[in-house]
Amino acid sequence: MNTGTQRRDRVAVIARTKPVEALELARAIEDPWFRCQALSIAAVRVQDRRAHQHAIDGAFAAANELSEPNRVVTASAWPVKALALAGQMSTVSSEVERLLQVASTEASPVRRADALRYLLGAASAAPAAVAGRVAREFAAACLTPLQSGKRNSKGESNLEACLPGIACIDSEFAVTLLTRLAPSRSERAARALQAARNLPLGQLLPWPNLHSAQPE
Repeated sequence: MNTGTQRRDRVAVIARTKPVEALELARAIEDPWFRCQALSIAAVRVQDRRAHQHAIDGAFAAANELSEPNRVVTASAWPVKALALAGQMSTVSSEVERLLQVASTEASPVRRADALRYLLGAASAAPAAVAGRVAREFAAACLTPLQSGKRNSKGESNLEACLPGIACIDSEFAVTLLTRLAPSRSERAARALQAARNLPLGQLLPWPNLHSAQPE
């Protein structure tokens, strides 16, 4: 476990009882990838509105320090989830639109799908209209062939895994996606949809986990 991971996880532990102290520790993390995550974790716990907003702003700023579009979007999913949990849905909506634009600049459909998978988890705590926007962009990336022309097998695997969650957001869209998968994968996904029909969305798309010291 590297130092950035250890410091983020330390923030997660301290934030449970001393959120203000956790914020200070989060701000001191040099690596923007882990600083973004740590600030988001602390933001969920802090009670003061101004401190919460400063933490969120700092988290997005840290994510924007990253150089690659997929990493910017993946990291930004953490403060998006924090905003959604705080009920700041108008800001969630505007940030999601911004991040979808950032994701569109990622040339690799595999990396784009990986980033949008994380954003989907964050947006799942938002209204269905917002989550649905992300679900459609995620699915499109997953089904986009590789630059070599080959099938995007990793994307299709990610889509299959996320289909039960997508069904909670938009059941009709999830059913149409079954027809886009290879027969064996589609049959397996259909069984998974049936098995997960009574599970809460937060359990199906739990990432990023802002309440755990050991994020998935």
